[in-house]
Amino acid sequence: MSNNNLISASEACELLSISPDTLRRLVRTNSITTIPDPTDARVKLYDRDLIISLKRPAMTISTRHKVITLSNNKGGVSKTTSAISLAAEAAKEGLQVLLIDAAPQASATISLYESEKEIKENELLLGWLKGNVSFEELIKPIVFEKFKIDFIASGSKNDQIDRSNPLEVVPALREFFDSWEDSPYDYIFIDTDPSFGTLVSMAQVGSHFVLCPVQADVLSVDGTAQLSRQLQRARILTRSPFPALLGFFLSRFDSRRRVCKEALETLKAAYPDYVLQTVIPDNVRVMESPAQKAPINLTAPDSKGALAYQSLWQEVRERVERSITTNS
Repeated sequence: MSNNNLISASEACELLSISPDTLRRLVRTNSITTIPDPTDARVKLYDRDLIISLKRPAMTISTRHKVITLSNNKGGVSKTTSAISLAAEAAKEGLQVLLIDAAPQASATISLYESEKEIKENELLLGWLKGNVSFEELIKPIVFEKFKIDFIASGSKNDQIDRSNPLEVVPALREFFDSWEDSPYDYIFIDTDPSFGTLVSMAQVGSHFVLCPVQADVLSVDGTAQLSRQLQRARILTRSPFPALLGFFLSRFDSRRRVCKEALETLKAAYPDYVLQTVIPDNVRVMESPAQKAPINLTAPDSKGALAYQSLWQEVRERVERSITTNS
């Protein structure tokens, strides 16, 4: 074996986009022999070809659109703000974006569009599931000063979906998205309620990826295992790698508080390869943006919150593009 084919542990981690802990597990599981560094026997080197063989194959998406659901069974973790902000960042880059409010409490609708009482049943996912309207007819454009986001509104009537037959409802979005050959969208973002209901399951099953905001406290971190189990059950239903966990990120983070730092370390220890680097600060500008009916990258573009969501979007996009190949 040529010394030119030997790489360090840090190079192996970078090549596989994994953490050192995960590298150690893979080496043990696959019985990969390490080679002592000739200049320092304490340092372990790895055969580059063997490390490359461990690289997970990219998942294939056959459509133009990539679907990301924001999901967490706990409320108050900034799911809606994050869904709106990520959609706005993608749209600002010139991508074609659809944002779906799949939460009966209609937080995204209230934050962006119009009051819930003006939303009729046939403008909701409920009307589409009943066969009263096509999916495309639900979509309404929201035109801002610098970009456009297409939007599907929600309302309290959508809670009827949770009382529907799950066997009929849960696969509905997946079946539609997989067959939507003339989809005009690059990214579809779905906002959900904090629940285990049928509507949340429909959104998760219909997604390629699930992104989980976590409030910066230890109790919220402890609840993330429930989401992992949900996604495992969803993949059994889809018989595919999707929905895949895209990652976790901390919201309402205050670097001055010890509990926030402890929550971050706990999350990294539990999910070493799935914690995004960006944290969303506990920022007043983030909380003010819904009242202004616009995303934070327009209402306060230079604020810490806006800059954090800009960074988060770059991480999200890089993770998605690194994970997939497309046949679209």
